[in-house]
Amino acid sequence: MRSIDPRYFRAFKAVDEAGSFSDAADLAAMTQANVSKHIKALEDQIGTTLFLRTPQGAVITEVGMRLRDYIRNMETLQSRFLAGLHGQAMTEKHRVSCAMPASCLLLPRAVALFHRQQAYAELCINVHLIRADRIIERVMDGSVDLGVSIDRVEHDGLDYIPLCKEEYVAAGSPTLNIAALDADSLLQYNFISHPEFGFYFRCWRYHFFPERSRTRSISLKYGGRATSIHDAVLMVVNGLGVSLFPRHCIDTYLREGKLQEYRLPGRPVLLNDLHLVRLNNLIRPQGLDLVVSLLAESSD
Repeated sequence: MRSIDPRYFRAFKAVDEAGSFSDAADLAAMTQANVSKHIKALEDQIGTTLFLRTPQGAVITEVGMRLRDYIRNMETLQSRFLAGLHGQAMTEKHRVSCAMPASCLLLPRAVALFHRQQAYAELCINVHLIRADRIIERVMDGSVDLGVSIDRVEHDGLDYIPLCKEEYVAAGSPTLNIAALDADSLLQYNFISHPEFGFYFRCWRYHFFPERSRTRSISLKYGGRATSIHDAVLMVVNGLGVSLFPRHCIDTYLREGKLQEYRLPGRPVLLNDLHLVRLNNLIRPQGLDLVVSLLAESSD
């Protein structure tokens, strides 16, 4: 009978959550080579592939999903055993996993949720910070119970709940004079990219410069590429280029005068609808409806 070495579970869980071997290395505090080595060892022990390696990242297989369930069940049994061993009363937690882009963690509604959660001792919210373009995939494959989506994708299997509106702002250091930016000079500015930049730019270009319908994010000149929105903000504050962000991520820098935002007289601000997204089925984890209601009722 084959045995499965639980020492390799950390790498498996990291790849499952991150969606790529490179991102999983940071999440698991391992080298990418060791992550690959541990996944290969698991696949050898089980006798089949756990993740498909694709240009878009690591896609979990059906066997991988079954291993995920096995690990969760094993961790639950271990927790119950240890609680009983120490004579502690086992209080069943309502665990809800929620995926969102890192920028959404600073949303007033998200901040309010974590404060309100303290009143519900039985509720445990596990937050997964991942790229916006992977949110729907994670909800549909069951990796998470709930997602915060910035881009609605129609599908019969998904249920969307309106969350709030998010304003997108183009900003740069005052030394770059972003106020002079126009349709003709757009390609002359250095931009700073980050994981959600492509979506923000598409919305922003359509809103402010509809005449430049053929201009895409790949058309731009870049002064740097950040792996997180936080790093992109710091690069822009230090004058390395301009970029696009949700207002709530840079509001402090704007008020302090460290950043200058682009405005077009007579044009309204750019707003995008955010939604909570979950699977459209009758069987839902305990606590999911409570998290949805807490988020929906939280004031901006």
